[in-house]
Amino acid sequence: MRTSRTRRPAPGRRRIHDAHNLAWKLALAVEGGARPELLSSYDAERRPVGEEGAASTVRHAAEGVQADPTDPATLMLRQAQPLVGYRGSPIVGRPEPSDASGPQPGDRAPDCGDLGGDIAAYPLRLYDLLRDRGHVLLLYGDDPAAGDFAGLAAAARELSQDRVEACLLLAEGAPDDGTPLPVYRDGRGEFARIYEARGGTAFLIRPDGYLSARLPLPAGRALAAQLAAVFQN
Repeated sequence: MRTSRTRRPAPGRRRIHDAHNLAWKLALAVEGGARPELLSSYDAERRPVGEEGAASTVRHAAEGVQADPTDPATLMLRQAQPLVGYRGSPIVGRPEPSDASGPQPGDRAPDCGDLGGDIAAYPLRLYDLLRDRGHVLLLYGDDPAAGDFAGLAAAARELSQDRVEACLLLAEGAPDDGTPLPVYRDGRGEFARIYEARGGTAFLIRPDGYLSARLPLPAGRALAAQLAAVFQN
């Protein structure tokens, strides 16, 4: 495995993403909790980004930035890397044909706001919930009867050796039915709109903020298969 060393107009941002991609994989490997193939996924995910950056740098040096066929706004976002994704990576799931809208496995998980919680004094953002929590299984439901949320959370903890935290995000007004999971509310429906979430859906989010899986419920077998691609059990 090699790290990418190509240069581009915004190398600092790319290298930050390199570090984010590699850090959680190395940490999991050092703990003895990673599948043997996990570290090789760094090259599979980040090499194409480095190659695209090198090609872009050469093209801009030879022809000027104005010669790039991409519109300036998209070009700026691409260089800053929020548009970088890992669809097709060996460690992310495949899109479900029945749930092909919204962010998909390999995409960066979009942020959203106006999330409420029982102990939150003010509205939270999704990234507040994800911060410093490692892998997160975010279970969305507009009806608590949409799936066995507690069962999925327990399975994720067992299959990851307690390395996956779970929380339940319910549509505003949906009863929580006494679930043992931490419960948050999609106060204004922003999460449902951005993620195009309906019914019951499980989102497995990696420590670097990318979607590892998007699974319509019931999702027991599919979730187990996705966790097995990352965690040594």
